[in-house]
Amino acid sequence: MHTKFRWRALIKFLFWAVATIVVGAYAINTYTSGQLVRWYYFESRADGYAVNTKGFEQATREQPVYLTIGAFSDVRGLRAARVTKGSRLPEGTNGVVDLATVDEGTRVRLDRGQLVVSVPWQIKEAKGFKFRDGFTHKNIRTNPYAGLWNLIMVGLVGLCLGFLAEGFTDLVGLKFQKIDHSVGH
Repeated sequence: MHTKFRWRALIKFLFWAVATIVVGAYAINTYTSGQLVRWYYFESRADGYAVNTKGFEQATREQPVYLTIGAFSDVRGLRAARVTKGSRLPEGTNGVVDLATVDEGTRVRLDRGQLVVSVPWQIKEAKGFKFRDGFTHKNIRTNPYAGLWNLIMVGLVGLCLGFLAEGFTDLVGLKFQKIDHSVGH
């Protein structure tokens, strides 16, 4: 291999290695910082109460769970925050109990300024399939640009890894032979 070509291959390999590390670190940082969760639980799709369903998964009719209602910026624990349709959800929200469900009063009801959850999930049947109907992921709207960000990041990671592999094969001098499929026909 020509010396000039090796330098060029080395620079190509190092450039794409650094680019892969930078793009990978940015993607990992976005995930670990909680940004992806905030984009997923972005806005309320209905008027109701933003809740974190992990706090009342074990509630029963005999032992209901009481959630304190307030203007919280974080609803982790036994808290609920009043939200309107289209408003941003507080931190820790993973579902919204809509006002129709509260007014119905069979699963969730209001009692002296608290939200009382007695049936956190139930088995329902629709179109021949049974499913668990809970409040997790219910009445939420994701950030519409989160999907675009995901496509761009997957494309960037794929592009960087592809050029990194090409730079590596150029650096070590690998030249793959193309398979001739026309032989023997």
